[in-house]
Parts: sequence; structure tokens; C-alpha cells
Amino acid sequence: MIKVRTEEFTWFLENEGFIPAVRDIAHPDGERRSYRVCEHDGAKLFIKTFSEKGLSGRVRSLISPRGKTEFIVARKLNALGVPAPLPLGYGIGARTSAIAEYFIDGRTFLGIFESSSNRDPLLEQLADFLHLLKKANVRHDDLHLDNILVSGDIFYLVDLHKAKVRASFRADDELANLTHALGMVWHDLSPGERAAFFDRYQLMPSMKSDLEKAIRSLREKWVLNKMARAFRDTSIVHRNGTRLFIRGREGSGGGVFVEILKNDRKVKVERHGDHIRKTYTGTRRLKTAWRNHVVLEYMHTTITPVVYYAEVPETGHGYIAMEDLADRGEELDRYLDRNYDAMDAQQRISFIALLAHFFLAVTARGIAHKDLKACNIFVLTKGGFLFLDVEDIHFASVTPDVLKRLFCQLNNTVPKRISARDRMRFYLRLISLIDCDKKQLFKDIITESMKDKIVHEGTSGLVIDSWK
Repeated sequence: MIKVRTEEFTWFLENEGFIPAVRDIAHPDGERRSYRVCEHDGAKLFIKTFSEKGLSGRVRSLISPRGKTEFIVARKLNALGVPAPLPLGYGIGARTSAIAEYFIDGRTFLGIFESSSNRDPLLEQLADFLHLLKKANVRHDDLHLDNILVSGDIFYLVDLHKAKVRASFRADDELANLTHALGMVWHDLSPGERAAFFDRYQLMPSMKSDLEKAIRSLREKWVLNKMARAFRDTSIVHRNGTRLFIRGREGSGGGVFVEILKNDRKVKVERHGDHIRKTYTGTRRLKTAWRNHVVLEYMHTTITPVVYYAEVPETGHGYIAMEDLADRGEELDRYLDRNYDAMDAQQRISFIALLAHFFLAVTARGIAHKDLKACNIFVLTKGGFLFLDVEDIHFASVTPDVLKRLFCQLNNTVPKRISARDRMRFYLRLISLIDCDKKQLFKDIITESMKDKIVHEGTSGLVIDSWK
């Protein structure tokens, strides 16, 4: 290999013809990684640089810098017949490293999968690709579906600095690949899709329960990991002093004060010219809300108002700036109070089906709301629903207790005249999520609901009703 020194890196290249492409490469200050696509000698090159932070990063940069690791693993994979970027060289700096490779013109598997109306062939291809990794003894250790690029009919494995080619492939290696790959889409797959994937992959039946348990555990760790990153620069968050922006929205949320919408001992909600500002009296709820927003951004899940940034001062009250939903709809209790009586039977059935579909999609992804009053569900005029009070969202699997609390809260915060039949329709759709004694759960919901009054916000103001 050719050894070349530049201002920041010592490069090790396959041939000297690539020297002009890497001569001016530098890692941006403050960034964990950087990416560059450039033209060289009629071909597109992809150059990725890494920052090695802290003591562990310093040790890694001396022993096994990420750029060099990716280069070595990519060469092994190509030799084994596993599609991966073709590496051209790697660079090593004091606390940085880099890799240069030919650019792959493709899309991530996740992006294709989420936009596809016919997912069965994609799942079959994914099963075949994961089976190929198994045959080649490749354990990736970060095999989320954004790390599989699809170009034409070829699946490429990328982001290789954690990957290993094993001498033999054990059950825990196979479980690791499957867990990471399926963890991102598991909650969106129907039972039929899961069964079809397993049949194509030919997974041992004894491994299925281990896989499901591992996916739940991975999800919990993933959520905690994303929460831990909520207050520093990441691919999602851009920090500027005491202000934390969602990347790409730095120009939003700068309008002047218009009016106060709510002010109590916990929170003050203000309307500004181009956003809503929610100021918290305590930092705990502020930080919880921001962490939840960041996790939902990582999930690519639009179930709350779009968040712009958080102001988290060292002293004083912090706030979160988000989109203003004015004129886009209204809260569920007011919506039902305004529209329920005018709906015919089919319109009510359709509305319940849409609301249930929203809850099914949310709860299937392990998202729940601890204060699910009807006023915390926003009905969009153009269709769809959003959760309000993001600080009360938590990430947990649905259980009978969770469903009971959900139904009781909704039962007691929608107008009394919502018929028992319509309440039952909603219940029967959601109860399909879990395996439990459905009759007993329904009795428990009725008993618990009857203990409280019905309290909701109607078109004419606050309404308090008794069940009797």
C-alpha cells in the first residue's frame, strides 16, 4: 500500500492515484462523524471520518482506529462474496480516523421498506441476506436496517467498524444479527409477515422465543441510549449553548410572543408568532419531554407536534418550542362534543376504526401515554391523531394493566353520550393486541371507570357528569 501524510491523516492507499482525492480531507471540529462524496477520475468516492473521544477513544485510535477496522473488514467481506463497499484506503490521525471507498448509489433497506406497499418480497430478500451473513460467519453488531444499502437487486452491508468475521458462527452470533435487523421493524410486522420471514430464513423453532425476548431487551437499551444522547450533539440533535435543536429545524421557533394559553403550577403554554412555547416549572419534566421527543425523532414516528428545540438553562425555567396546531384540528373531547351527534352510524364506525388504528400502531411499537385523557389526543382536520403532553409518554410493552388504565382514562374524559356500543367497538379492536382474559379485563374497566366522574372539555367549557 502507498503511505501518504496529509495535514490531519496518515493515509494508507491501494495506489497513488487516489492521493488527490484525500489530500484535503479533514474531520470537522465537534462532529462525531463526517461524510463526503466526491468525484475522482470519473468515479464517485465516499469518504467517512471518525472522531475518537475520551480515554477509550484515544486507546482505540492507537490500537484499532475505526477507519482501519472498516477497511480490513470490507476487504474480508468482498473476498467472502458478501457485498460491501469496495475500500480504497484508510487514514489515521491523532484522535481521528477515516476510510475511503467507492460510493454505492442506493437507498437504505429501512427507507425502501417503510415506503413499500408490497413488503413480502423485501422480507424474503432480507431473510436471504441474513442467511448469507450466517453462512459467511459475519456478525455485524450494529445491523440496523439503515446499515443495509440496496442498489438494484444487491444488498450491501455498510458501517463495518463493529463487524467481525468469525472462525465459526454460534447461536449468539446469529441471534445478534437477527435481533438488530428485526428490532427496527418488529412492531410493524404482522404475525403473517413474521411467520413468512422465519420460514424463508429457516430459523430453528427453539430460537423464536429467545429472539423475541432479545428484541424487547434491545429496544429497552436502545431507548435508554437515545435518551442519554438527547443533550449532546448527535445525528439528530444540534447543541448551541443552552439550546438544543432538532437538526434541520434550527431556523424555526423564533416568533414573538402573542398570548398565554395556559398557566398553572406545572407549566406555562404560550403562543408565539410561529410556534408554541411550553415552559416547565421543574427541570425534571422538561428533560423528560425533551428525551421523549428525541427518541421519537430517532424512531421516525410522527405522533406528536413537530418539535423545534429545547432551551435548557443552568438556572431558571426551561422550555420547548414546537409547531402550533391552531386551525389544524382540536382535542378529542371537544371534537366529539362538536361532531358526535351529527355523525351517522357508518361515520362513527369509521372514526372509531381510525382512532383504534392509531392506538394499535402506537402501542404495537411499545409507546404508551401515562395521562391519556381525551384532551391529550389531538384530532387533525385532514385526518390522523397526535399525542399532546409528550412528557407523559413512556416506552413500554402493552400489558393488561396498561390497557385498563388507557380505557379508564378515555372512558372518563369523553362525553357521556358516547354510546356503550361505540366504546365497545374501540375496546374490541385494541384488546386484540394482547393475550388475556378479555371478559375479566372488560369488567375491571367498567368497575374502575364507574368509580370516577366524567370530566371533559366541551365546546361550551368544562363538563362534569356522573355515570348514573
